[in-house]
This record gives sequence, structure tokens and C-alpha cells, in this order.
Amino acid sequence: MTDEWMRKYEDMKDKLASWIDLDTYFTEKKIGDTDVDTMDIGAVSFPTGRILACDPLIELEDRPPYIQSVPPGTYPVTICVMPSEKYGDRYACVKVTVSDAKPVRYDLAMVGDEELDEELEDGDYFGFVVDAGMGCIADVETQNAFREYWAKRLEEDEDIDPYNDLFCDLLEESYNENPRYQRDGGDWVNWTVPGTELSIPIFASGWGDGVYPCYIGYDSDGNVCGVYILFIDIEDDSKE
Repeated sequence: MTDEWMRKYEDMKDKLASWIDLDTYFTEKKIGDTDVDTMDIGAVSFPTGRILACDPLIELEDRPPYIQSVPPGTYPVTICVMPSEKYGDRYACVKVTVSDAKPVRYDLAMVGDEELDEELEDGDYFGFVVDAGMGCIADVETQNAFREYWAKRLEEDEDIDPYNDLFCDLLEESYNENPRYQRDGGDWVNWTVPGTELSIPIFASGWGDGVYPCYIGYDSDGNVCGVYILFIDIEDDSKE
């Protein structure tokens, strides 16, 4: 991240802010014409407050953190669910509640290497790539702990991969223990890196693969009050 990049970002910061009041996904029972519900999945630990979101099966070891930080702490994680018998229950948004204050703006979380020279249309955003149908949120300290844990696993067997040799079984266990709003095989798990108290909430990404934004919610005093990963723009989706 360079000074020039920061100047460009500050110039377009407002244009990149969320056009959706994301907190309504967690306070209302209906968004537009679509029924929604919420589901608590435990807590996430942010010991440094430097956080990242990514597809845990693709880039958990390598994803850079956002330039925005949150106060260090342990916070509850909630999923906004779109219940559907036809398509299966889908996760529209994931929220980490940092405080009970109401957000008045949502800044797009950035990693500092986004290409800012291209003309952006209203509603455009930068996000993380999902290529295996899952997302996660974690602190950089948790990322480092996972990297060390996985390196030891690879020393024992270099042919393993994160899905088949770790998360697949964890997701199935989560489904067996908490089947509500999960499909067969599991759609979420809140996993603690072995030998630590550092947790990584992992969850299905809306309709599947794609590029998804993360937003930092700020209250009227300019303090971080929440972190939101948006998978489905419910009102826009309901028009299709």
C-alpha cells in the first residue's frame, strides 16, 4: 500500500461504501419480499484486531489483512439466513458484533493492493474470491497459528488438502450436532486451531463461488461496531 494508493482510496471511499443498511439483515424478519432469520454460531477471537476474510480452502494461509482494524477482543458471530425449501437455506450475510451501537456507515474493507484506476459504477466493490463455496473470517494471529498447524500436518503427509483432510469432517460434525439451517455435509463450523484458543468461523457463501465484499460498520462516534460479509443482496436477488 502506497501513499498514492491511499490518496486514491480516500477519494473514492464514499463511493465504495455499502448501499445496503446491512444491520437490517439481523434486526428485521423480512427484507423486501424475502423472509430471513438469524443464527448464532459462537464467537471469533481477534487478539490483534487485524483481520481478514477469505475462502478457507483456497487462501487461508496467504490472504493479506484489511487495512482497517477492529478493537482486539472476542465477539459473537451471527449469520443471516434465507430459508428456502426449494433451493436449500442460504447464508446472505455474516456479522461479527463488535458493539451494540447502531452503524451509520459501512466502509468497504480493503487490503491495499486493489486496482483503483478503473472507473467504478454504483454498486461495484472489491472483495475476496470464493472458489470452493466457503468463506471465513479470522485474525492474523489465528492465520499464523493455522499456517504453523498445517505445516506440521504437511510434514506428516504432503498429499493432504484442507477440505478432504480437515474441514470436510468438521463440517459433517457440525451438521450432525446443529442441523438447523445446514444442508447435508454441513454449511458452517466454528473451529479452534488445535493447541490454541483461536477460532475461525467458516460458513457457506450464499449461492456459491464468486467475489464477495466485507464491510466495516461504524457508529455515530466513528467507532467500529460490526464487521459484515455480504453474500447476497436480498432485495436485488428477489427481483430476479
